[in-house]
Amino acid sequence: MPPRKRPASVLNGEADDLPREADPVTSADDALAAAEEADAEAAEAEAVAAAARARARAIRLRREAAAATAAMAAEEAKTKAKEVESAAVEVAATKELDQPSAAPSADVEPVSLVKPPVVGAPEDVDAPADVDAAAEQDSVDELEDDLDDAPVPPAAAWKLIAKALVASVAVVGSIALLGLSGAMYWHHRNVEAQQTQSAEFAAAARQGVVTLMSLNFNNAKEDVQRIIDNTTGEFKKDFQGQSDAFIQVAQNSKVITEATVSAAAVQSMTKDTATVLVAVTTNVSNKASDKQDPRSWRLKVGMTRDGDRIKLSKVEFVP
Repeated sequence: MPPRKRPASVLNGEADDLPREADPVTSADDALAAAEEADAEAAEAEAVAAAARARARAIRLRREAAAATAAMAAEEAKTKAKEVESAAVEVAATKELDQPSAAPSADVEPVSLVKPPVVGAPEDVDAPADVDAAAEQDSVDELEDDLDDAPVPPAAAWKLIAKALVASVAVVGSIALLGLSGAMYWHHRNVEAQQTQSAEFAAAARQGVVTLMSLNFNNAKEDVQRIIDNTTGEFKKDFQGQSDAFIQVAQNSKVITEATVSAAAVQSMTKDTATVLVAVTTNVSNKASDKQDPRSWRLKVGMTRDGDRIKLSKVEFVP
């Protein structure tokens, strides 16, 4: 009987140290279940890998954003520091001009009034940049407060005074223009009112003179009554006292008079009275002569407002 062979070993190990083979698949259902389990394990592994990649990308983006924010804050701080330094230098120069002093010695080295803080980009992008930016902003605010507390130089004060004077002149000019406009408006209104009143008195004088000097013996009573209705004051009283005799003379002489006003002008005027110069021409015919040559007259009549009408109050013949 041949001798029995010894089982082979791996690196002198025992047989139990060798990896076990997968259990043999005994049926199709077991094979499908095993395949589905393997697919699930593979999908889980891929999800874990994708999550790891996303987490790494998020960390990288946060670092880049922190670096960009720190750079912007540093640039802003530099710009503000430069502005503050320029303002401080200008204030110092103005003070030196207003208060001259001895020239500085050549051995004295000029010193900058404001030394801007040295701001650089942070070396570690992972560290928060808000702390450095806040510190830089505090230093800039302190410098601005110092400049605000500084006394206003005389040159700036004179500029403010000049601006105030210009504004005052503009306001006074505007008020003067408004006053002038108002005065012109009221003057225009007064002129228009006077022109209207003058035209009213002139028209009333024309009509009153025509009524006074026009007479027809056939209608003597109506004509005389019309004259009385268009007169007022003492002139009306005097005419009423002589109206009967006037009618009798007109009827006896068979007078017919036609008056035509050629011009009328107001000489003087108040609110309720006026003196008007009137040029009138009359054509007269009577029993002795059928027709006489026209005669021209110049009258100076007084007009007075009586209620809502303007009437004759005085009549004078001007040579």
